[in-house]
Amino acid sequence: MFNGGDPDKEHVADAFLTYRCGDGTLCVLVKAKDGFQIEDNQDEAWITIGDTRSKKKFEGFQFIYDGEIAVAWEGCLEDPIPLPLYATDIEIHANWNDDNVGKFDTASTGKNGDKVCIEIDCQC
Repeated sequence: MFNGGDPDKEHVADAFLTYRCGDGTLCVLVKAKDGFQIEDNQDEAWITIGDTRSKKKFEGFQFIYDGEIAVAWEGCLEDPIPLPLYATDIEIHANWNDDNVGKFDTASTGKNGDKVCIEIDCQC
């Protein structure tokens, strides 16, 4: 994930997805790169899938902290996601910064996977 979703800008976080074939559950982990933090504001931690651009709701959502600093977020989507699932269907978002005092900026995979390579390997 890059600043503003632009791969020509700073690489600030990584996103990891897992998919449970049995029930169609998609889980997300967003982890800041070393030296960065994630804003612990659930309104700024989201994923969209498909053309609707509506933010998906999570169950079991949580921030992961290093001391008092949020460095990651994770959760599984409440609703099943049918296959096939393509990188162009996904946008993942978090806010980040590197100084623990200033304003947060957007970290994103880019709208509809159009700027960043997202590899999805479904072995269902």
